[in-house]
Amino acid sequence: MNDVGLFSIYNCGVPLHYAVDIKPDYAGLAVFEVAAQGTMSGMAGVMPWADLRSYLETPPSFGNNAGFVDMAYDEVLIPDLPGLAHGGIYKGRSYIFEAGMRGADEIVDFSLIDIALGQNGRPLPWRNRFAQSAREKVDLSFRHRARAQIANALVLFMPIKAPFDQVRIEVLCEQDPILLNGTVIAGRIDDALIPKDGQWFKQFYFHAVATGVVTVPAGGRAEVPIALTWNGDGALCSHTITLKLESDAGYLPKRRLTTGPNGTGSFVVDALGLAASDRIAVKLNTEHYTAIGKIVVEVV
Repeated sequence: MNDVGLFSIYNCGVPLHYAVDIKPDYAGLAVFEVAAQGTMSGMAGVMPWADLRSYLETPPSFGNNAGFVDMAYDEVLIPDLPGLAHGGIYKGRSYIFEAGMRGADEIVDFSLIDIALGQNGRPLPWRNRFAQSAREKVDLSFRHRARAQIANALVLFMPIKAPFDQVRIEVLCEQDPILLNGTVIAGRIDDALIPKDGQWFKQFYFHAVATGVVTVPAGGRAEVPIALTWNGDGALCSHTITLKLESDAGYLPKRRLTTGPNGTGSFVVDALGLAASDRIAVKLNTEHYTAIGKIVVEVV
């Protein structure tokens, strides 16, 4: 299992400053543009940090907690903003609420949730990257951001659905963010140490593997045992999840597999109409992520 908590990813060239608020039932990001020396006011005036902090430490309420971006006090200058020599221009905040109105496949097992920034540097409403890109099967993080024209800010890694303070969260920043409501930083990572292959997220998730001999007699039936294992260290992932099955040959009597609490299960495959030396490739998918496992069954 991956480490949990808030991690600061520094040395990544982000020209913004953030404030972060993490609680079991919500996660929020406030964005600030670095003010230039001599800046006297923002387009919305000036506000002391103590006043804005009081506002930011009260999560926004839109009646349904659906995740709208809160733009109150947008473009106000905070001359005494912590961490910046000349203060910062506030650009708004975005929150995700566990109990907010949402789609059925947005906050579920095997999710990756972004609070990203648009081209104007303002925060966007949260989104589940895997659900959003499921149809196009955009796996690489760089490609996803390019097609959506967004920039990473706060990322919640959620291989297993859990309260937000019990998942791994990364904030991309040049310096540690301002921490609201007792939020703490669990660790700091130099961005130069992160591989630039767009696959950083995968180590924090799990996949499915066969745990027994995977052969089936021609025209016959076999049961294929599987287990969930963590990508990072190969340890067993003890979790109950329902997976979708699809095959390129043969027949699957059931196309859903629910693992037990220990992360194991099995599915049945029929080799109807197949001959020895044929192969049946079975993909195991989550609700919106394709192929967390691919098991090849040999026909003998």
